[in-house]
Amino acid sequence: MHPTLTRTVLVFVAVAVAWSLSSVGYFGIAPLLGAEIGYNDAPVAYTAYYAAWSFAVFMVFRPFFRDFDPWGQMGRYSLPAVVMIVLFSGFALLVLPVLPPAVWTQSQPPVEFFSANSWYFLPKSLEILFQQILIVVLVHALASLNMSVLRISVVIAVLFGGFHLTLALSYPNPLYVIRYAVAATVFGAAVPWILLRVPLGFFVTYAIHWTYYAVDITLIHLIFAP
Repeated sequence: MHPTLTRTVLVFVAVAVAWSLSSVGYFGIAPLLGAEIGYNDAPVAYTAYYAAWSFAVFMVFRPFFRDFDPWGQMGRYSLPAVVMIVLFSGFALLVLPVLPPAVWTQSQPPVEFFSANSWYFLPKSLEILFQQILIVVLVHALASLNMSVLRISVVIAVLFGGFHLTLALSYPNPLYVIRYAVAATVFGAAVPWILLRVPLGFFVTYAIHWTYYAVDITLIHLIFAP
């Protein structure tokens, strides 16, 4: 097997292991924290949890981020980072609390995200960062094989969408699982082009990823308003 292909396979295995272990750990520590509604009940603990995972995978896959120079290009990164922090914090702290209350009326139990409050988005932001780091690794690993952006998009779409199908193992809500899997597939198809062709693409993909949750929780409050 070609060395580059071997490395890519190992990278994919490592990413799959990290992503799976992080998910297992999320559910594993919930009883210890008394977090029935995970992020709502233990936001600080889960923020630290995903911050640790984000740092760990960033350090493990540091070669894929050799062009990332936070100190040398502070001016380039600071503005989009500050803008995102302000906008996302504004939504979580100012917009979300004034949305109409949501009342669950379906027979099956609601998923955790249905009850998301302002604190929920603190650990969620770190979880998104963790996922985005891994996606960057996968995209650049495939790009190292001289694959076209179209082919990379197909692979990432299948992987990211397929991974979200595992939500069915935790949430017996087919509509929720399908909705998220479809959204993840579309997002996965777009991410490679953004990362490889758009300046500051990482910020763009992160913003899209985060915004999806903001739109979703807003629609939940509007649709399930009493």
